[in-house]
Amino acid sequence: MMNIIMKNIAYGSKEYEDSVDLRNEVFRKPWGLDIKNDDLSPDKDMDMYGAFLEGKLIATVFLTEDDKEKARIKNVAILKEYRGTGLGRYLMDFIENIAIERGYTKAVLMGRVSVEDFYKKLGYKTISEPRDYKTIPHVDMIKDL
Repeated sequence: MMNIIMKNIAYGSKEYEDSVDLRNEVFRKPWGLDIKNDDLSPDKDMDMYGAFLEGKLIATVFLTEDDKEKARIKNVAILKEYRGTGLGRYLMDFIENIAIERGYTKAVLMGRVSVEDFYKKLGYKTISEPRDYKTIPHVDMIKDL
């Protein structure tokens, strides 16, 4: 694995602004959308982590609570040039371990249909029909931790 440093991102910090730019690059721009049109205020109630390589933010992964048993994983965003390197699996292992440490027994996420197979390889099961979110087909998925 590359020399990745995982850091907690504080809401409103410079790293947080970088995370907004990264998520915009990954999740919105390819479809002609802009994340700045989204309500990002829920971010302040999430645990936000960034993967840094030589000081540069290259990926994000967020964690929040659905209920006492279920942790919700959000914003798994990886810059294009770092996809296919094992970083996605690394991020998921990292965030699932935090969820387990906090006593959650399940992890849930809403993933793009285009990356559904990636999550299935990690043990997630699809629990919804595809539906559009920001014009892109997504499914809900769950995994026992």
